[in-house]
Amino acid sequence: VHARSRWLRDGVELVSSMRFAISLLTLICIAATIGTVVGQNEPSNNAVNQFGPFWAEVFATLQLTSVYSAWWFLLILAVLVISTSLCIARNTPKILHDLRNYKEHLREQGLQAFHLKGEATRDESRDAAFERVSGLLLGAGWKAKVQQRDNGTMIAARRGAANKLGYIAAHSAIVLGCIGGLLDGDLVVRLQMAMQDKTPFRGEGLIRDVPAQHRLGTGNPTYRANLRVPEQGRSGIALIGMRDGVVLQELPFDVELKKFIVEYYDTGMPRLFASDIVIHDRETGQAIPATVKVNEPASHRGITIYQSGFEDGGSALTLRAIPLNGGPAFQVQGVVGGSTTLANASRGSTASIGLEFTDLRVINVENMSGREEAATDVRRVDLVDSLQQHLGSGAK
Repeated sequence: VHARSRWLRDGVELVSSMRFAISLLTLICIAATIGTVVGQNEPSNNAVNQFGPFWAEVFATLQLTSVYSAWWFLLILAVLVISTSLCIARNTPKILHDLRNYKEHLREQGLQAFHLKGEATRDESRDAAFERVSGLLLGAGWKAKVQQRDNGTMIAARRGAANKLGYIAAHSAIVLGCIGGLLDGDLVVRLQMAMQDKTPFRGEGLIRDVPAQHRLGTGNPTYRANLRVPEQGRSGIALIGMRDGVVLQELPFDVELKKFIVEYYDTGMPRLFASDIVIHDRETGQAIPATVKVNEPASHRGITIYQSGFEDGGSALTLRAIPLNGGPAFQVQGVVGGSTTLANASRGSTASIGLEFTDLRVINVENMSGREEAATDVRRVDLVDSLQQHLGSGAK
């Protein structure tokens, strides 16, 4: 960089240096590790339950629960793109020049300065020596170029020059990966929100009642959103999690969940999670059946649908609550995904207690009824009596 300012020259030299790029790559690797260990874009109460209130607040302040969309992570990616691009721009012309240059114009004094060198006197003519040396070089895979001089013949040869293209390819891959990281975060979403005067939605209520200022259209080029669909239900609006709320993303199609399938091994361990879905295209009206499995997504109109998890879709619950202060037991009714309020029976307390029904999983349920079934379900955990009946007293 030819500039009068020394600070500018030193700054560009630092940013385009290899050590600076490696330092940024190290920070990105550390951030990616944190993003793998700490759950990303999950409700805040999940972090409180897992790490406690103090560390949940620390993680939220540092945006460790949404690393890939944090401003500091996107800034590191952007600076790394600039740094690596400067490295490519500075070294590519020299590499391309070396690919075409055999350096046959070197003088004899210049060759003497090489660390690896050798000299020999041959009792043969110049033409014979030329033929012999040329044959040896070509036979070994070298590309040679000849320059006739007054005092002799210069044969310049090279091999493996294309290996230098690996530098350009590797650095270009870093730039491409960082650009993909910038697009995969919520940078594009935030730009659209700023340009279209959109704001995150922080309230509660039905999706259909959310105002248009909290919605993004189907023209959004890139986003990562969550779509919750109950069995025998359909939905065409996904939720983009933001730090201060959610943004509703309109999809060009509806996703209908026909059935959620769970298959088990003989030991009772889950073997397969699959979702039989139907994609209803809004423009053509076409219904496209598909099956989504773990790491086997479905795609339509450039949008990839992954199966990221499952939970109860709203089962009715009847619970029996037993007070710890010795009071009479009572029933609590609710729906998964809902909440209710319980009276606090502690002495001198008038405050109420909130109870949230977050999930219901009945994969391993102990049968307390004592009724025998015709077939033994290996997913049950009360197999002792069944095994004793088959083994008899001799096995005891």
